[in-house]
Amino acid sequence: MRGTVTDIIPFSVNDGPGIRTSVFLKGCPLHCRWCHNPEAQRPGPQVMVNESRCIRCGACAVCPAGARGAHGELDPARCTGCGVCVSVCPAEACRISGKEMTPEEVMARILPDRPFFRKRGGVTLSGGEPMEQPAFAAALAILLYRENIHVAVETCGYAAPEAYKAILPYTGLFLFDWKITDPEAHREWTGQDNRLIRENLEMLYREGAEIILRCPVIPGVNDTPEHFRGIAALTEKFPRIRQVDLLPYHALGNNKRRQLGLPEDGFMAPDEETASRWQKELQAECRVPVCR
Repeated sequence: MRGTVTDIIPFSVNDGPGIRTSVFLKGCPLHCRWCHNPEAQRPGPQVMVNESRCIRCGACAVCPAGARGAHGELDPARCTGCGVCVSVCPAEACRISGKEMTPEEVMARILPDRPFFRKRGGVTLSGGEPMEQPAFAAALAILLYRENIHVAVETCGYAAPEAYKAILPYTGLFLFDWKITDPEAHREWTGQDNRLIRENLEMLYREGAEIILRCPVIPGVNDTPEHFRGIAALTEKFPRIRQVDLLPYHALGNNKRRQLGLPEDGFMAPDEETASRWQKELQAECRVPVCR
C-alpha cells in the first residue's frame, strides 16, 4: 500500500496536544478559498517554483506538457507533476509536492521523534484531508496505535462515514473543522455544503470520539455573530466536545499559491485586537473553552 504525502513535520505544537509530528496527506474534497495548504488540495504530485531562486535560464521549458514558460513561468492547469523540469533546473528553484510512501516508510520517519512526544504528544494526520486516502490513513494509524503513539486526525469532516469508522478505534482525538454554519455560504466558499460534515460530527460524537472543534475565522466570510452562535450551538448539542480552537486567518498560504502559479487568495489577516475580540465574542456564546 502506498499513499501520497505532502510533508512530514516534526516538533509541531499547533496540530493537537503536546509536541507532535504532523503527517500531511495529499488531496482534499473541499476547495476553501483561504486554504493555507493549497499544495495539498490536488491528489497528485505538483510542481512548485521558488521565484527567488529562479535564474530565468529557460531549462525548464523542456516540460513535455508545455507547463513551463521561457522564463520559468508555471501554468498550473497544464502541469502534470511529472518532475522533468525539477530534474533539469540548475538552481534547484522547483520541487515536487507529493511523494508516494508506504505506511512503514512514514513510520521510519516518525519513530526517531518518539522521545519528544512524552505523555501528551504524538502524531497528527492532516492534509489536505487524510480521509481522502482512507485505507492509507487507517493503516498508518494502526501502526502508530501498536507502538502506543497517540494519533490525532485533523479533518474537514467531508468524507464517507465508513472512513471515519475504520480509523476511529486507533484515533485518540479528532481535530474537526467547522468552517461556516450556513450550508449555502459553506458551498459558496468551499465548494460543498456542510450536511455531510454535520452528520459525521454527530456520528463521531455518538461513537464516543474525543473531539476538538477547529474553527477558522476569515474576515468578510464567517466573522459574524450568526456563525459564532452556530459554533456555540454545536457545543450545546455536543457537551463532551473538549474545546473550540479559534484559528484567525493568516496569509502564509499565499506564498505557496505563488509557487503553484496560482493567484493570491485576496484575504487580509486580522490584527491582534480583532482576533482577541473574536475570541471574547465566541467565548461568551460557548460553554467550553475557546482557545487560540
